[in-house]
Amino acid sequence: MATAISRAMRAGDGTLSVLDAASGEWDTRPWREVQARAEQIAAQILAESEGREPRAVGLIGHPTVDLVAAIQGAWLAGVAVSVLPGPVRGADEQRWAQSTYARFVAIGVGTVLGSDKQLAMLANVDGPLRTAPVELYGRDADLTGFVGRQVGPDAPAVLQGTAGSTGEPKTAVLSVAAVHSNIRELVARLDVRPTRDVQLSWLPLYHDMGLIVVLVGMATGAPLWIAPSSAFVAAPFKWLQWLTESRATITAAPNFAYDIVGRYGRRVEGADLSRLRFAVSGAEPIDADAFDAFLDVAAKFGMDRGAAAPAYGMAESTCAVTMPDAGEGAQYDEVTVTSPENGGNPVRRRYAILGRPLGGMQIRIVEANGVDVPRIDNRDVGHVEIRGTSMMTGYLGHAPLADGEWFPTGDLGYLVDGRPVICGRAKEIIIVSGRNLFPMEIEKRAASVAGVRGGRVAAVARDGASGRPGLVIVAEFRGGDPESARRKVIAAVASECGVVPADVVFVRPGALPLTTSGKLRRLETRKLLESGHWNER
Repeated sequence: MATAISRAMRAGDGTLSVLDAASGEWDTRPWREVQARAEQIAAQILAESEGREPRAVGLIGHPTVDLVAAIQGAWLAGVAVSVLPGPVRGADEQRWAQSTYARFVAIGVGTVLGSDKQLAMLANVDGPLRTAPVELYGRDADLTGFVGRQVGPDAPAVLQGTAGSTGEPKTAVLSVAAVHSNIRELVARLDVRPTRDVQLSWLPLYHDMGLIVVLVGMATGAPLWIAPSSAFVAAPFKWLQWLTESRATITAAPNFAYDIVGRYGRRVEGADLSRLRFAVSGAEPIDADAFDAFLDVAAKFGMDRGAAAPAYGMAESTCAVTMPDAGEGAQYDEVTVTSPENGGNPVRRRYAILGRPLGGMQIRIVEANGVDVPRIDNRDVGHVEIRGTSMMTGYLGHAPLADGEWFPTGDLGYLVDGRPVICGRAKEIIIVSGRNLFPMEIEKRAASVAGVRGGRVAAVARDGASGRPGLVIVAEFRGGDPESARRKVIAAVASECGVVPADVVFVRPGALPLTTSGKLRRLETRKLLESGHWNER
């Protein structure tokens, strides 16, 4: 894989452009130069191994040209790479440094490369890790006769942190063969051509979707523009500006980002999205109405609706499992959903159809034993399982997956013409008075109330030990009349979902626990709620 990537990076005139958020300037380098930096980094890794088996390389900090080069540098040295997130806003930075340091050590990292404050914080922790500024690492390496270290297809390439939305994060071990397969099949499905296509991403490198965008650029030599995720968070509509400036043909983002543009993008002027061929939506449940609102706004800026690409994937499968074909656009399944055992009111729902499985991947639905799922007309809802050539070897420290073993994703869904539709998480089903409810449906209705932050609403079940039992909605709220908003949330959920919340708890913006990729951690939210962590506003 490293050899194939080297050939692609040396060929053609493609470039890597990384945004410096402080200056607002793009650092643009030819892929050939990035490959040369990767060789310097690889030579330094091997020199520091001193005849011993080199250990994995950890990466930390905002994206830079050197940080991207370090991914290929690790692979040229024949070792895995692991990218971990920095501290979230409001976190105890010393505690973050200690826990991140310990995690790097636990997964077998020997050297951590990075820059800025994050690397400095790790460098202050006592322990065996070697830390070094990535912009300086390997600059003086002797490349005379340099030859990359060859490893087999089963060797680990990426030690990928999982989202941990329903429990403690784990580390998925992704082999060279698995990563190479996912890159190859994505390139084929997206039909990436270096002389035509340009990718634009603000997704963090520690997230599987953010990483795979970079790897597709490296493996094809196609131009790639990367902005730090913090730059998007600070000014979401910069995304449209970046797409316009880069003349991007491919971009990717979670549902919440498309939701923001759909809600407020009409205020933007002068954007040009006419070259977009793929606008991939993944990493979290897709809200059909929100995505359609984005498409309406994007059409104003010249984007073809056929570029919409609702997809399905996860860290355990390197990234993508399914992806629509070029020009297919967003397809939805409109169904009637009825909660069992109480004769509840049937409601109409639209769920996104998430494209065909990539080559080498398979998906199936198995009976949801032990989980009484809501009924959906003429659809066999069950547990979603996957297997194939992009799958992880297993979780670090756990038993490996057997050849051909089906992996339970934890998602609930069904198939339409072999393409998955995801309608919930098995571990997050809410059971209220014998009814089984999907959290995302309740959260969507609650978020329709003014002042409630879209994508920052968690629906959970509470027992009687810590307050009135039943459905509780915890929402980040910014507004002047929380009591009125609370009544409106209760009314919206009751009328649309047929259940009256026992409580609506408003918390300050940024208070809900999220995974590093921005997904809600509903189980942790429930624990915080039951512990009395929040007071109602």
